[in-house]
Amino acid sequence: MTIEILGEGCSKCGEIKKNVQQAIKELGLNIVVDFEMNPERIARLKVLFLPQLVVNGNIVPSSVWKSALKLKELFRQLSSNSV
Repeated sequence: MTIEILGEGCSKCGEIKKNVQQAIKELGLNIVVDFEMNPERIARLKVLFLPQLVVNGNIVPSSVWKSALKLKELFRQLSSNSV
């Protein structure tokens, strides 16, 4: 699983980071979270505003990344699909 946070370090970036790290820790996953500010990467993903959470190349809606519980559900589902 690949996880990227697109943003410049604003308070919302911190919220994403905190929730992602909490979900990863609670699930016992060993995943590295990348922080990306490359304009070319952001343009390829057709991102219109920052910050964004990208998991396996797909943008995750803010309704999911604003909740560590919802992120756990997403990560659990993605982990079980890759087995």
